[in-house]
Amino acid sequence: MERIIKVRLAAVAMIAVLCGRLFYISVCKGESLATRAVIQRTENIPLRSVRGIIYDRNMLPLTEGQSRLCAAVIPSECADLEEVERLTGHRIEGGEIRIFELNAITEEQARLVKMRGVRLFNVSERYNASGILSHVIGYTSDEGGFGIERVFNDKLTAKQADSISMITNAGSGILSGLGFKKTTERTYKGVKLSIDYHIQKIVENAMDKGVKSGAAVVVDTKTGDIVAMASRPNFKQSELVKYLSSTEGELVNRAIMPYDVGSVFKVVLVAAALDEGVYAPHSDFVCNGSIDVSGKEFVCNDKDGHGRISLEGGLAHSCNVVFYTIGGRLGIDIISKYAKEFGFGDRVLKIDALGESAGFIPTDPNSPPAAVANISIGQGTVSVTPLQVADMLCTIANGGIRRQLTLVKGMVDDSGASRDVSPADVGRVISSETAKILKNMLIAAVDYGTGTAAKIEGWQTAGKTGSAQTGWLKNGEIMTHGWFGGFFPADDPQYVCVVLCENGKSGATSAAPVFREIGEGIKALGIDYSYQRSN
Repeated sequence: MERIIKVRLAAVAMIAVLCGRLFYISVCKGESLATRAVIQRTENIPLRSVRGIIYDRNMLPLTEGQSRLCAAVIPSECADLEEVERLTGHRIEGGEIRIFELNAITEEQARLVKMRGVRLFNVSERYNASGILSHVIGYTSDEGGFGIERVFNDKLTAKQADSISMITNAGSGILSGLGFKKTTERTYKGVKLSIDYHIQKIVENAMDKGVKSGAAVVVDTKTGDIVAMASRPNFKQSELVKYLSSTEGELVNRAIMPYDVGSVFKVVLVAAALDEGVYAPHSDFVCNGSIDVSGKEFVCNDKDGHGRISLEGGLAHSCNVVFYTIGGRLGIDIISKYAKEFGFGDRVLKIDALGESAGFIPTDPNSPPAAVANISIGQGTVSVTPLQVADMLCTIANGGIRRQLTLVKGMVDDSGASRDVSPADVGRVISSETAKILKNMLIAAVDYGTGTAAKIEGWQTAGKTGSAQTGWLKNGEIMTHGWFGGFFPADDPQYVCVVLCENGKSGATSAAPVFREIGEGIKALGIDYSYQRSN
């Protein structure tokens, strides 16, 4: 009897243990085990990799801001596969899930929403379909790339991916009736740029209207932020393949490429002449249309000459004879010294792998007088980038103090918080008095000189035209680049803007009107500058 009791107790104990284990599995661990079971039977189809976001200065996403409509189709679930094929425009074969992009859904295609075996969903697009800021954003691939995408590739790379998920059976077939869902991974981390989307849009629109090939840069003079940078011809990252074999240079960011600068370089000579005390604004010159330099005739931009003219008038009317004279007096050492202090001959942004050029400023102390004469009007071996010209004009607008220009404000973490870096001033380049005089002379150049086409209604404007002969032939004519660089409103400069028109012939007729349109567009935004200064 005792033995029977022990057996029964042992049986009861075993049953209790099994019940306890069953309770633990079904109640305590039931949810997690069920989830694991579903995961084992879940098949994911990746739609796209998720990368970190590139933001503008106000945290507006410049990437991942658009989406495309797609249709996911499970053939075995479709009640009318033939009709689904007709509405999607695709032949559907086999039993596997198929995903199609719908470019623009029609009223008839809207029927897909209610059809069995079909699910419509949006997939985020990396790049804006219009190609806005494409040269700054750039792209990255296994073969290389350029722009912010390449420079910060490690920080923008993410492991997440958008995908379509479905439940499958033991044979990996889709379980009928259980459907599928789209899984979207969200990331906030990325790179914050100094670009202002709204100003960038204004610049892009103005470029599309008036610049076939060239560049434009806009800088916030108070902060040193590069708020817009555009290059033409433009490109779209989504159509990259067709540009790789093009001869038009769509992938080149012309804003950071070197060019013959022409008369815009005369600003450097005026700054040097004033700061060194060699000339004053009202110093007199005589222009008869040409000048002899070591036995060689150098002509003025006005073949009839400007007659008696002041330094201010010489800059306003871009008189070459005035600057041949100034250059001969200053010499190559002083010219190159001021050019370099303004930032010419060196990269502005100092960002490796961005592709920015340093340009070239001649420094040979043995340069012959004829070479110095050419350099004095921005010709010869002088080459600068549109961004460098913007840097120089910012220094003048800021009273002679050079400020480090910024394209990248900082990094954004996973929570969406940004850590901005405030660059320090580089230092004083010219005296505040020289900067004040030079600013007034640039105002005169727009008021009554070669830059009248750059006038902005309601804002006083300062700036300088440039027409740079390159020595290169195109269609039998020497290519001449058109430039205009200036700042507005001139009484309290808020923005510097530089426009380059490749082979624009005359900066006064090609670049200055584009400058004006950009300025008027920014003025229309009605930005509160008092707020900007206090922050």
